[in-house]
Amino acid sequence: MPNTLAHFGIQTLACKAVSRSADVKWIGLGCLIPDLPWIEQRLIHPLNIVDPINLRLYVIIQSSLFFSLLFAAAVSLQVKRSRPLFFLLGFNCLLHLLLDPTQIKWANGTHLLAPFSWQLTTFAWYWPEQLPSLLLTLAGLIIFSLYAWKDRQREILFFRDRKRQSAGLLLLAIYLLCPLIMLNEPLAADNHFTATLQSSNRTGTFIEIDRKPYQAATHTIMTLSDEQLKVQGDRLPEHDARLSIQGHFIDNNTILISKYHVHSPMRDIYSKIGISMLTASWLLALFDKRIRIV
Repeated sequence: MPNTLAHFGIQTLACKAVSRSADVKWIGLGCLIPDLPWIEQRLIHPLNIVDPINLRLYVIIQSSLFFSLLFAAAVSLQVKRSRPLFFLLGFNCLLHLLLDPTQIKWANGTHLLAPFSWQLTTFAWYWPEQLPSLLLTLAGLIIFSLYAWKDRQREILFFRDRKRQSAGLLLLAIYLLCPLIMLNEPLAADNHFTATLQSSNRTGTFIEIDRKPYQAATHTIMTLSDEQLKVQGDRLPEHDARLSIQGHFIDNNTILISKYHVHSPMRDIYSKIGISMLTASWLLALFDKRIRIV
């Protein structure tokens, strides 16, 4: 999906067009909410304490619009004017999940209607390495920096209220725990080809894999379940790379690739820059005592 900077650019402009008083720190947080589960996956997966397919299913659920709005509501209850903040955060969650599917991302998409439908939404207009994504990234770098400077004196006021804090904790508990009892639903829909990867008879089955390490020497690619699968196909890369692929299983452990795309590592770098910028804006407000509890 578009990197964090790309989201910051277009979503900051959209929010400021609707409300000039919207603080870019809150806009940035709203941009990031649907990606928090994916950051969580990055942290947990290397620890090997959770089955990787179950972890992916959990993250799929938690990154849906419904659960993103739950998180937004939990945060919004902690400020006095909670309703405008909820609409700001929720608007950014929706924009995020509408912007994501504009990018080509095989074996992926966004869930706008979950838990009522687990159909993935995808438009697939451009790759992360192509010009539209690069322009959005540059716009995000400039626009977020500009508005972060303009909004640098804005205060963040949290509201001390036990009822609101309790309600927020309840919503946060639902956000964290409910996905655990819903894992079978995206699995049954074969989201991200999780059911295909779990199957004991995959021969002849179509498969897509998104941005995974490919080893040229052994002609293998890693799946989201950490399985190394053999691949065959014409003109495969002669060097190790991060690939997205489409193909069919010709046996349980071998994929005949029909299409592939080589990815640049820059997407992750741009996202880290964006997250660092947002974190810095909040930390500066904290150190300058512009974050207060009233």
